[in-house]
Amino acid sequence: MKTILIPVDFSDHASPSYKYAIRLAGTVANTRLFLLHSFNDQLLMPDPNMDGGFDNDTFMNMQLVDEFRKQAENNMKQLKTEVEKYLADNSLANFKVETLVEGGDPGWEITSVRKEIEAELIVMGTQGTGKKGILEGSMAKKIMNKAMTPVIAVPAGTYDHESLKIMYASNNSEKDFAKIMLLVKLFENITSEIFVVHFQFDDSSTKGIKQIAELKAAFENEITNEKIHFSLVDTNDKENALETFVEDNKINAVAFIAHKSNIFKSLFKPKITKHDFFKMGLPLIALHE
Repeated sequence: MKTILIPVDFSDHASPSYKYAIRLAGTVANTRLFLLHSFNDQLLMPDPNMDGGFDNDTFMNMQLVDEFRKQAENNMKQLKTEVEKYLADNSLANFKVETLVEGGDPGWEITSVRKEIEAELIVMGTQGTGKKGILEGSMAKKIMNKAMTPVIAVPAGTYDHESLKIMYASNNSEKDFAKIMLLVKLFENITSEIFVVHFQFDDSSTKGIKQIAELKAAFENEITNEKIHFSLVDTNDKENALETFVEDNKINAVAFIAHKSNIFKSLFKPKITKHDFFKMGLPLIALHE
């Protein structure tokens, strides 16, 4: 059974994330949707020099934490009911919904639970819409750095596409082959295509040409079946090149290797940065190093 971890904060971003996870899983394989909410269980200590501060009995009172937990558990029950109704309404019988509410640091809890339940994928909503850096300041960015599992960050919006068309941003990495294979495996139960592209800004370099040629040879069968496509784009205008490639190929998700020290460390350096991907307003698939 495939397991997808879905961190939620009970905001409007929860609905897009679980619906997107369901769409990615498909209707063939049995899938466990694991909804996780982590709340802050640390009481704040007031400044002892502040006039009118709370007394020790107040700020040490664990009833406040209990209220946080109770509210979170009630919200989770409502969300589980919503997800199960969505599954029933769409006649999706291959899904099982599980939930967990935990106190602690959300980043630590997500990575810890991911390991415990052996999740193959993390799908989480992100803040913001449109063309304005959808992951800036969000928990998704932190999890992309830490998780050893592919992380999909889903911005607010509706993604009712018939098939998944992923742009995999190659950076001439020795890990490209393994990551493309991972994408194929992740989405084998749904209609999907992978568009491997390297944007080349140095006309004198032959490294990109060689890398794309080697990858094409390795995925000859997938190319024949039109599951994987390869492109090398020479350009001096990164914004126009990205926008044109996405529009021409009807791309609806972007995949990349997330480096531990910096999500987009050296990615297309120095021409294309993380902000260029954020501005696309598309779901982002971060693959660990």
